[in-house]
Amino acid sequence: PLGFFGGIGGASRQGILVKGSNYLEALSKTEIVVFDKTGTLTKAEPVLADIVVFNDMSQNEILKIAACLEEHFPHSMANAVVKEAVNRKLVHEEMHSKVDYIVAHGIATYVNGERVVIGSHHFVFDDEQCIIPDEHKQAFDELPPYYSHLYMAIGGKLAAVILIEDPLRDEAKDTIDALRSLGVKNIVMMTGDSERTARAIPARIRVDEYYSED
Repeated sequence: PLGFFGGIGGASRQGILVKGSNYLEALSKTEIVVFDKTGTLTKAEPVLADIVVFNDMSQNEILKIAACLEEHFPHSMANAVVKEAVNRKLVHEEMHSKVDYIVAHGIATYVNGERVVIGSHHFVFDDEQCIIPDEHKQAFDELPPYYSHLYMAIGGKLAAVILIEDPLRDEAKDTIDALRSLGVKNIVMMTGDSERTARAIPARIRVDEYYSED
């Protein structure tokens, strides 16, 4: 009993709460550890990594419009867009009509008489039936897979893909290496992210298995 109390007390000083001695004892027999991705292995503070443009606009012009829309409906990816606009000192005016927010899909409005949508692949290409200009299809196919993609279309054509990164926590790799040294045989990651985004993580931190939204 004294050993268990010492172990539970030591864990609490490291910010770890153990419900009881039986759980501490079971921990020594653990062979599989399952991690959530966002906020556990990653910082849950998405940042804008790049903007790939598919028309004749500049990155800053795209970012102005995106920030103008996204600032109305703050979520983690929207915050990354708005923050990058602030970092680039881009001042944008309210240039759009009424903004419609489609939950879990994206945002739609009109700018200078043209319909502008920004959001998920399903929303932009399936729901809105937007197209990729023929001359840009190869560039679209070569978009880096390890970012989350935020798609923006203007007038029914893809205008840009905003690449969002959720950086790994600094201690993620060391934590997984430490678990392996303690005898954990299988490290699993689970996430609600897309298959494309999820599959980029294992190679960076030696996760054995992962399960994504797909």
